[in-house]
Amino acid sequence: MKVIVIGCGAAGAAAAIAAAQAGHRVTVLDRNRKPLKKLGVTGNGRGNLLNRGELRYYGDADFALRVLEHMPRPEVEEFLRNAGVSLTEEDEGRVYPACYQASAAVDALLAQMDALGVERRQNVRVTALRREDSGFLLEGVESVYGEEKSKKNGKVKKGELLEERPVRFRADRVIAAFGGAAAPAHGTDGTAYGLLTELGHTLHTPCPALCPLVTAAPIPEKLAGQRVRAKLTLWDSAGKLLDQRRGELLFTADGVSGIAAMQLARNVRPGCVLSIDLTEALTGVADTDLGAWLQERLKKLAGRTAAQFFTGAAVPALADEIFRQAGVPQGETRVSEWSAGEVRALSRAIRDFRLVLSGVRGFEAAQVTAGGISASEFDPATLESRLIPGLYATGELLDADGDCGGYNLLFAFATGLLAGQG
Repeated sequence: MKVIVIGCGAAGAAAAIAAAQAGHRVTVLDRNRKPLKKLGVTGNGRGNLLNRGELRYYGDADFALRVLEHMPRPEVEEFLRNAGVSLTEEDEGRVYPACYQASAAVDALLAQMDALGVERRQNVRVTALRREDSGFLLEGVESVYGEEKSKKNGKVKKGELLEERPVRFRADRVIAAFGGAAAPAHGTDGTAYGLLTELGHTLHTPCPALCPLVTAAPIPEKLAGQRVRAKLTLWDSAGKLLDQRRGELLFTADGVSGIAAMQLARNVRPGCVLSIDLTEALTGVADTDLGAWLQERLKKLAGRTAAQFFTGAAVPALADEIFRQAGVPQGETRVSEWSAGEVRALSRAIRDFRLVLSGVRGFEAAQVTAGGISASEFDPATLESRLIPGLYATGELLDADGDCGGYNLLFAFATGLLAGQG
């Protein structure tokens, strides 16, 4: 049987390997110059491949959980090991290649595909997918580039585009693995959704997820670049609780980033309020009794000026913003001269440091897409379309996405393997 996989990301590679192992003739079409481009940069290049912790998915989360019942994590890990990838676990269940190089996983998967005789065609963008008799007709454009040249700094200069020529392919089965709309620099810009919607599948509006948040007002220049450990609570403009996370936060020039902040992105709308509990950032312990900590500090530092009160606990830029939000002047006032009301105001500002959000950074800065093609229109055991027999869909193009930390790649590998086997 002739199988064509559209897209050579994690899901596409897994699907191609599984289909080839089942004895099918497999061709992978990928629009990028290099395969597995996004996988090669995951985990800041260290390769966070999956997660052994509690499963956390959104969108059609039930579909994602059913997929992982049919393709459990141990089987995904065994697939990676069989391809030659040694694995190691870090904090919070994150699993990496033992060498902490994402490129090791890329090389291993490509070697496995080559050993199984999978044909890979790079620089091919599929523009149309049609049913034809008992199979499918795919039409697209193949880009032809000139020779790449090495630079003196060791980098490679891409060859110039020489021509774009039309191409056609026929297949008995098609596996769609072209990704979502996040990180368009890696070839996933959302334009391929139409391949499935034109066949009758439903598209739930794609939105950026796992990306930095943008504030309505700029972050003070001296505060930008500072990292803290904090508890983050997201409220809508009417005061409704939307989400809550704990972890690292990075202040940026136009907002906030860091894993904990980026986890909130899928729920952010203009006018939302981000409440930051800075207790852990100042005291070093998340569950500290802040009132007791402040009183003890007041006793120890009674002779200091207000401007020196947070010295040693917070960088000056963060201390300045806490004072500003509390409405407590710094100046040369002695700590011992603070009123009880001023101490309470500082406590509130630490526990509820507020930023008004205007939105999120966008798909260009997103790690994954929320929304996508309706997963309910596919069988979670095989990933075959309930509408179009012989058509399969995998990974990020479906409307199920997970937390940061390897959950999205776990879903990609699992769906790819089920589709290839199915």
